[in-house]
Amino acid sequence: MKKYIAILLLIPNILFAQNDLSLLQAIEIGMWSNFDIQISSRNQDINRVNNNWASAGALPTLNIGVKREEALSDQSNNPASFIQEKLRSTSYNGNANVSWTLFNGFAIRANKKKLDNLQKISDNNASLTIENTIQGIILQYYNCILQKDRLELLQKVVNLSKNRLDYEQTKYDIGVTNKIDLLQIENAMLTDSSNIILQELNFKNAVKNLNLTIGRDINSRWNFIDKIDTTIQIFNYKELARNTLSDNTNIKNQYYNIQLSKQDIKLTLAPFYPIISINSGASFNESTYDIGNLSSTIDNTGENINYFANFSINFRIFDGGKLYRNLRSVKIQKQIFELELEKIKKEVLYQLSVNNDKYNSRINAYSLNQKAFKIAEENFKLATEKKNRGVINSFMLRDIEIAYITSGINAQQSAYNLMESKLSLLKISGNITRDFNMLKND
Repeated sequence: MKKYIAILLLIPNILFAQNDLSLLQAIEIGMWSNFDIQISSRNQDINRVNNNWASAGALPTLNIGVKREEALSDQSNNPASFIQEKLRSTSYNGNANVSWTLFNGFAIRANKKKLDNLQKISDNNASLTIENTIQGIILQYYNCILQKDRLELLQKVVNLSKNRLDYEQTKYDIGVTNKIDLLQIENAMLTDSSNIILQELNFKNAVKNLNLTIGRDINSRWNFIDKIDTTIQIFNYKELARNTLSDNTNIKNQYYNIQLSKQDIKLTLAPFYPIISINSGASFNESTYDIGNLSSTIDNTGENINYFANFSINFRIFDGGKLYRNLRSVKIQKQIFELELEKIKKEVLYQLSVNNDKYNSRINAYSLNQKAFKIAEENFKLATEKKNRGVINSFMLRDIEIAYITSGINAQQSAYNLMESKLSLLKISGNITRDFNMLKND
């Protein structure tokens, strides 16, 4: 029994004697190594590459082609042929063609603005990924601290129980106490030791989740040097609401979707206008003929060069009403996006209100739980002294000990809940990245 307890007492030293890791370091590691951020960054690169005037159709198209042809026709045994020889020919063909659409109903400009908006959406999605990653890292980092603090609390209780068990064993050996008290203390120690094993697993899983998010080996171990941020910040709700409507990433994305639908309307209107384009080019051909013995008597090489230039205007007169149907469809789609924007605004403001109320409630809950824990800790100390003096029995002490453990867990959880609510407010209002940058500069 004592050997088993001694192993449990070594658990914190085994777990925590690792590399130091602060919250800021965890976030910085995640910014470089998180796979979602890397994927989002590649999507940004794709949209940046595609966002140019060439993709919008503003630049001309130039094609150049070169071809060589060899041909052989054996007419030496053909009595019907005028020239009974082996006829060989070699030709070289080259051509260049330039096509340029000068005007297509403002579609080029609409395409470019659409590419601009697609890039903004990509950038905004990257920002959303960063926000979610920062929030996830902070929550998981503090969850590791929460699980570690719980483990230390249970370890502290087991350590005290071990000393108390040794003391009661000595008293029992000399006949001062009874077997019931000794067994009660030993049973409590076994129960708490079992809880330590489960809590150790919770802590290890929390660390693995953090490692997965920051892109490190899941078995990496850290010494978490920061404490849970319990700084109480009083928010102005009206200011939070204004920031939310202007900076919330989901609202921004929906706004860009509306801008895309506006460009879709312009693109749908483009066929109602004429399409003006030019097409010009040149071709060169050189052919050499080998007609046997006759090659020396005639010129067997021919060349020709052709130039052309076309200017065209195309205007669609009627297509069975397809353009009008498409126009009505994209206009309806724009209305849908506008309705979804209003819906998202209301949903985000609702979430803001709920989280603001939750945060304010958790401020009070955190304060009360901290006070309750201090009282439970003092009561536990007094009860331990009374048990040593024989004023109370082991059953009463165990009840007070359980209340101390429960109160400690509640105090730790309330600190985590307070931080989580504040983080949710920062996330919804679009300020989580700004606060991280302020922390980094500090």
